Amino acid sequence: MIPVNIPLITQADIDSVVASLNDGWISGEGPVVSEFESVVANSAGRAFGVAVSNGSDALDLAFSALDLHPGDEVILPSFTIISCLAPILRMGLVPVFVDADAETWNMNPLALPEALSDKTKAILVVHIYGLAADMDPILEFARVNNLLVIEDSAEAHGLFYKGRPCGSMGDVSTLSFYANKNVTTGEGGMVLTDSPEVAKRIRSLRNLAFRPEKRFIHDELGWNMRLSSLQAALGISQVKRLSQSVERRRNIAASYRNALESIPGLRLQAPSTNKEDNGYWVVGIVLEGHGIFEAAVDAMTALGEAGVATRPFFYPLHKQPLLDGGYEFRTVGDLPVATHLGDKGFYVPNGLGMSDGQLAEAVSITQRVLRGAD
Repeated sequence: MIPVNIPLITQADIDSVVASLNDGWISGEGPVVSEFESVVANSAGRAFGVAVSNGSDALDLAFSALDLHPGDEVILPSFTIISCLAPILRMGLVPVFVDADAETWNMNPLALPEALSDKTKAILVVHIYGLAADMDPILEFARVNNLLVIEDSAEAHGLFYKGRPCGSMGDVSTLSFYANKNVTTGEGGMVLTDSPEVAKRIRSLRNLAFRPEKRFIHDELGWNMRLSSLQAALGISQVKRLSQSVERRRNIAASYRNALESIPGLRLQAPSTNKEDNGYWVVGIVLEGHGIFEAAVDAMTALGEAGVATRPFFYPLHKQPLLDGGYEFRTVGDLPVATHLGDKGFYVPNGLGMSDGQLAEAVSITQRVLRGAD
């Protein structure tokens, strides 16, 4: 079975971690963590980076550091991961779900005016699957209506929107360093901001909210969301080849696109938008009247039996069963694109550690199965 993700760990990565071990730095307090924060912040054009234990925690901390209160509404795409919804519900905020664009799969900016109410305080924008969201109209809408912008760049580290790095455009922006990301520390994440006040608050909240002047005295509840020095050492090495990692994913996606684009009834994410190329964090496939497979699960089963692992697309947030538990939320229309993507979409192997032979085999099998040759 060819896995969906094979991470790329080089000898340089191993040497970096070993050097941290030899220096005796293994906790979240070491100087290598600060170095990693600076390296990542610089790569995204940010003044401050705060390393945390994972991308979901980065979102929790980002929301907690902003001036948001129970009952405030947050506009967000329905087509994204549950991590984006979790901090909104935990804080007693009200999610307002908008649909995706059919070509890019990102938040549709045209839905924003209908989502707005006198309770709206923020927009959470997510760069989906490696293609930058259309930020200019979103940022302008936020400016005119005095809204905060949280930018989730977990799937777009190393990518750009009209020349601006993804992760540089929100009041706060978040990254993930999970094993399938362009930069991995196994687990890990980061909050990026240009505000010294926000950065200071997030640093406090990630480390149990100790009083600065006296340890073990606490005026509020924080979390232990620190990133270890060993993870940071791995991340520093990984960031050095960020641009090469993005290019590798694009080359992998080109192999799939060349093999699949002639098969009727398939749609891949737009290869570019706003003059920026798709970074293809995943190579996603949507069934559009395919003729052989009606639902994504059917195609995934066939591919698995042939030796290619797959993963389903995000299940739309507005359809999550947990919302039946009494949470308040709104949707802007029926969200047909998010619903369609959740039912008909899946992605195929594109890990940075794939060998050329594994890639060729995965592409060949995927093409054969989706053509109906098996």
